Amino acid sequence: MSNIKAYVKKQSADTVQNMVVLLIFLTLCTVLAIVEPTFLSMANFSNILIQISSVVMVASAVSMVVISGNLDLSVGAIGAMAGVSYALLAQAGVPISVAILLSLILGLAFGSLNGFLVSKLRLPSFIITMATMYIARGIAYIGAEGAVITMGLPGNFGDIGSGSLGPIYFPVLYMFIIFGIFVFLQNKTVWAKKIYAIGSNSKAAELSGISIVKNVVIAFGLAGLLSAFAGVVVTARFAQADCKILLNLHFDVIIACVLGGTDVNGGKGTVVGMIIGAAIVGVLSNVLNMLGMTIYFQDVVKGLVLVAAIAMNRKVRDMIKG
Repeated sequence: MSNIKAYVKKQSADTVQNMVVLLIFLTLCTVLAIVEPTFLSMANFSNILIQISSVVMVASAVSMVVISGNLDLSVGAIGAMAGVSYALLAQAGVPISVAILLSLILGLAFGSLNGFLVSKLRLPSFIITMATMYIARGIAYIGAEGAVITMGLPGNFGDIGSGSLGPIYFPVLYMFIIFGIFVFLQNKTVWAKKIYAIGSNSKAAELSGISIVKNVVIAFGLAGLLSAFAGVVVTARFAQADCKILLNLHFDVIIACVLGGTDVNGGKGTVVGMIIGAAIVGVLSNVLNMLGMTIYFQDVVKGLVLVAAIAMNRKVRDMIKG
C-alpha cells in the first residue's frame, strides 16, 4: 500500500485520475462481458459509440468551461433549439448547408451570451445557464409547437447525421474529430493555459494580464456551438426535429467530465479523462437497457456515479498533496 501511495505522489493528479478511471472502465467491461455475453458484440459497441457521441462532442468543450471554474446547464436545450431551427429553416426551403450554418451560429450566440453574462457581470454560471436553458428549451417548444417536426423536410435533410465513412457512422466520426481537436487545444495552446489559470485563481490570472471575459466567452461559445452541432446531428439522424431531445445532456456531460477527473472547482482536468468517463456512463446505460431497467432507475445510478466520481476525485488529489 505504501508503494502505491509513493507512486501516486510522483504522478500528476490528472495522470493518476486517468489511470484510475481507465482501470474502472476495463474492470466494468470485463464484468459486464461475463454477466451479459452479447455486450462484446461489434453491433453493441457501435451502438454505445453512437450513444455517447453527443456527450463527448459537447463535453469536449464543456470540460474547458468547468476547468475555468464554471458550469453549463444549457447545452441540451441549446441542442434542441438548434435542431428545431435546422428543421424549420430546411422546411422553409433554405439550402441545407445554410440551415446548418445558421443553426450553429444560433448555438454559438447563446453560448457566448452565457460566457459574457458570467464573466463580465460576475454572475453565477449555475444560475445564468439554468436561465438560458429554460429560454432555449422554450424557443424549441415554440418553434416545434410542442410537437415533432416531420413534414416538409427535404430528402437530404438527414445526410449529416445518418451517413457513414466506411464502417464508421458520421456521429462517431464527428466525436473523434472534435475530441482530437480539443486534445490539441488543451495541450498545445496558450488559450487553454489561460483557462487553467482562470480556474485555479481568477484574481491572480486577471492581475497577470489574462482577460477573463475574452477567454471565458470563448469557452462558453464553443460549448454552445458544439451543443448546436450535436442537436443538428441528432435531428438529422432521426430525420425529425423533436423539441424534447437531449433533455439530460447537461447531466451526462457533467458526469463524464467529473468522472474523468475534471474538478468542479476549476483549474484541473483533461479531455482524455472525460472521454473515458463518457465511455463508462455509456456502458452503464447500455447494460441497464439490455437488462430492461427503466430510465428512472438509470437516473438513480447516474446520480450515484456522480457522487462517487466527486469523492474519488477528492481522494486522488488528497493523495497527491499528501
